[in-house]
Amino acid sequence: MIFVRKHPAISRRRRSRSGIAASLCALGLIGLGVVSGCGESPPVLNAVGKYSDVAVITDLQTFNSVAFQLKQVLEVDARTGLRPESMFNVDIFDMDDAKDSRRYKNVIVLGYLRGRDDASREIKRRLGGEQMRVMESNHLFIAVREDIYARNQNVVFLAGNDRSFMANSVLEEGAALRGQIEGSNRTRLHRYLYSVGRNESDEAAIRDQAGFRLALPAGWRLNGIKRDASGELGCVEVLANGPTRGVAVFWKDVDPGAVDLTDRETLLALRRNWGAFLDEGLQDAFGFEWAMDEY
Repeated sequence: MIFVRKHPAISRRRRSRSGIAASLCALGLIGLGVVSGCGESPPVLNAVGKYSDVAVITDLQTFNSVAFQLKQVLEVDARTGLRPESMFNVDIFDMDDAKDSRRYKNVIVLGYLRGRDDASREIKRRLGGEQMRVMESNHLFIAVREDIYARNQNVVFLAGNDRSFMANSVLEEGAALRGQIEGSNRTRLHRYLYSVGRNESDEAAIRDQAGFRLALPAGWRLNGIKRDASGELGCVEVLANGPTRGVAVFWKDVDPGAVDLTDRETLLALRRNWGAFLDEGLQDAFGFEWAMDEY
């Protein structure tokens, strides 16, 4: 059995904030937007920024508290890698300043179902009278569209009837909202990676030397395959040519009948072994805790 663990090798900062930990399904962080044209409103050919970027657009005079509740639930610690990092980077914009915010990879427009403020009117105009779906909390309604303001973009419309109920519902629906953005990002990222092609020679090298398949997009290369002295622990590291990104995939061959892969202490022991194998002092500094669903 091939037992793998994804682990971010390198992270970058954007506007003095930690970006989401790099993972194999987040290779699309390398994608930068393309803007062309002239004049004050050039056509946007692609969404600008990283897949962890989220712009919340609303009428701040009315929805300030709800917007910052939304920011809080989206920027929770991802608990991936050696230390927690923000799952998403959220910026909040008033409708009057919404021009550039519409170029983000992910956009959330927040308003009332039948409000007269600019944000509520934007929701109504963009949905063209189509009904929004009610979420589990029963006080928050959602509609999702792609590529409304820019290509390669996920746009979420959130609305309600009562501001207090909306604020409470945002806290309840945090996981669902994060899941929607993450799922949309993954879909659009896979589209992008398929469009750029694959590094088939290094994929073959990983398959032959490590014994498992790893899809490697064009622009990424195999940096090395490393095993410990016993040969039982292995690590494959792949790097992007630019900007610098790294992903390390660890594995250990085990007999499922002899090892309980649901046992927490067994998994922590594996992590300690990998830490010693790579001689990473950061393991001791940040501990060995993680969510079980990381496996």
